[in-house]
Amino acid sequence: MGMPRLHYWIVAALLAAMVAPGFADGRLMRSNNTPFPTSPLITGASWISPRDGPPRNQSGDILPTVWADDGNQYTMMDDGGTGEPKGELWKQSMAQITGTPPQIKFNYVGNAAAPPPASFAQIRHNRSLWSGPLGPYYSSGLVEADHVLFATQQNDWSWGTNGLFAGLAGIAYSTDLGQQWRTPAKAFPAPLSNLSWVLRGRGGNYLDGYVYAIATEREFNASNLIMGRSRPDVADMTDPAKWQWVSGWRRHEGLPWPVYSTSPAAAVPIASWASHITYPQMSYDAPLHHYLLAFTHSYAAQPPEIWRAGSELDVLVAPHPWGPFSFVVREMNFGPSNGYDPGFPLSWISRNGRQLWLKWAANFDGCDAHLDCSGGYGFNYRQLQLTVAGQPAAATASIQSRQRARAMYARGSDNRRQWPVSPKALLRQAGSN
Repeated sequence: MGMPRLHYWIVAALLAAMVAPGFADGRLMRSNNTPFPTSPLITGASWISPRDGPPRNQSGDILPTVWADDGNQYTMMDDGGTGEPKGELWKQSMAQITGTPPQIKFNYVGNAAAPPPASFAQIRHNRSLWSGPLGPYYSSGLVEADHVLFATQQNDWSWGTNGLFAGLAGIAYSTDLGQQWRTPAKAFPAPLSNLSWVLRGRGGNYLDGYVYAIATEREFNASNLIMGRSRPDVADMTDPAKWQWVSGWRRHEGLPWPVYSTSPAAAVPIASWASHITYPQMSYDAPLHHYLLAFTHSYAAQPPEIWRAGSELDVLVAPHPWGPFSFVVREMNFGPSNGYDPGFPLSWISRNGRQLWLKWAANFDGCDAHLDCSGGYGFNYRQLQLTVAGQPAAATASIQSRQRARAMYARGSDNRRQWPVSPKALLRQAGSN
């Protein structure tokens, strides 16, 4: 028999008071060290839950997560999977996420035997086994538009040197929520490899008739963020000739407004920060009528320490997907301590837009010994509270006080710290790519 409920909460509250206002790992900071102005809309942010590590049946990274029209969320996982035998993985695979945090479940989508997962030893011997439902590609972009899922197929690049991206082999699509995929195989030129769609609404809600996406020039510590768009249908989404790219600016109601070109070579940055942008993801916070852009940057400049020596979370906000962006919050040694691919799943944004869950992966290629290396290689998630201009301070304090007690009972996770945990890290160590 457990302790009486009242006794439990008294003890929990006392323990929580000892660590308030933070939690065991990480503290969101409002001190602005970015080139972006501080947001006048969102005036504060704080964690209001402990970090949950990846579910025990899930591993993998990048994790673009969409809220589909069936009411469930779906995520694409690179170098991992869900339900695979221990020590095996797919290069990319998709899972359905059911439930609400902290009680969520991952279920494989599609036929897990076509192709089957492979072990590191098998991939070393035969790299063609390093594959997934989309083929022998990574996939860092996933979106739903007009009841169809779309996913990117990334050409391999020189990841061992953090080289420039090499473009897309194509954009695949599925009309049955990922059970089967079709691949038009229309290539997108470099540097569009990590094309990541702007997520907006259940099933995709595109008021101006366009689906937007962002991209950077390299995987870790890129400098420029560009943006493209297409109409939300199969013919346009999968054909690079039908896309338009932000190529310049004009003034509209006192704000910069994009001018578009059909040539990705003409694209200009919608945001720049030299060597500070890693795996950006953008979500629309509908109650706040603003877009949240999350990314990380690594403290080290060169591999392998760029993956191991710690990273920092940055969150920006903008009234439009192209900006202008302003700074919201940051966290040092995020993950902890090598977190990347942060994003806000839409289904878990509260009705007032101020309580959100952030998801991310961490520590795919090790972690320096002096750091907190507890972040899992998989779907980590944690809830935060935004303070909005004009919101009474007491409202935020009340939410935080209710959440701190359960922080002392943070859930354990299988953080899979047998590094390296991805074939690209393994192959790098072997001197390949």
